[in-house]
Amino acid sequence: MSIKFEQVSHTYSKNTPFQYIALKDVDLAIEKGSFTAIIGHTGSGKSTLIQHINGLILPTSGIVTVNDFVVDANNLPKVLRPLRQMAGLVFQFPEYQLFEDSVEKDIIFGPKNFGVDEETAKQKAKEALAMVKMDESYLEKSPFDLSGGQKRRIAIAGILVMEPDILVLDEPTAGLDPQGAKEMMELFKALNDQGKTVIIVTHDMNQVLNYCDHAVVMNKGEIIKTGTVEEIFKDPEYLETLSIDLPIMTHFIHELNKNGFHIDPSIKDLDTLIKAIGGK
Repeated sequence: MSIKFEQVSHTYSKNTPFQYIALKDVDLAIEKGSFTAIIGHTGSGKSTLIQHINGLILPTSGIVTVNDFVVDANNLPKVLRPLRQMAGLVFQFPEYQLFEDSVEKDIIFGPKNFGVDEETAKQKAKEALAMVKMDESYLEKSPFDLSGGQKRRIAIAGILVMEPDILVLDEPTAGLDPQGAKEMMELFKALNDQGKTVIIVTHDMNQVLNYCDHAVVMNKGEIIKTGTVEEIFKDPEYLETLSIDLPIMTHFIHELNKNGFHIDPSIKDLDTLIKAIGGK
């Protein structure tokens, strides 16, 4: 097992008038090497959940186990430092992650902080930048002069340069055009195929269908359903009650089946769907 949550709860601003319970007694297991989507409407606890994976925030109660690391309310930051190298987190808003006066300095900050010499870190930065489809001319630019989509790519590069075993991504394609989003998702899939565990928070169910193998459904700080992507999308009426849309293709197949077709709702590609319609 790669990641395990046991009775994990998290309360923001505890014992104040602003107290808010974001997670409630969460039990969850995420398999090593999986590509798992965390889905649910806004405010369901998705971002809070994934920030526990690298100890960015600690449980108010309960335990998170990540490989050999145990994360609980009593952890000190220095204990979790190696975990944050192993489990890389890309924030929903890249400006939270960028702070240096050049792209190069931002990307090499992580490796240098973990003892990599500067020349090696700079070479790794070039390689990470190429992975997110940006050329070396960006290295000397200020990250704050870039577009939202470019900032997101830089933030992703800053995590990839650390070569984490677990990649945790919070809405990683927000701000990217369709081609850019496809490039990033294909990169994450390629990394997953190489053995990395990839966890993604997304509202784009088409991405979930096309790239993920498992999904976790959240609502009001609780895990209410887990399973393969195919299992999760089998019940459109249930997902509708949670304000979760079906992928376009899955929705189309369900509509066809309502009108007399008997097509496998787990079909993901257009050519297979066309053949299935023709064989009605």
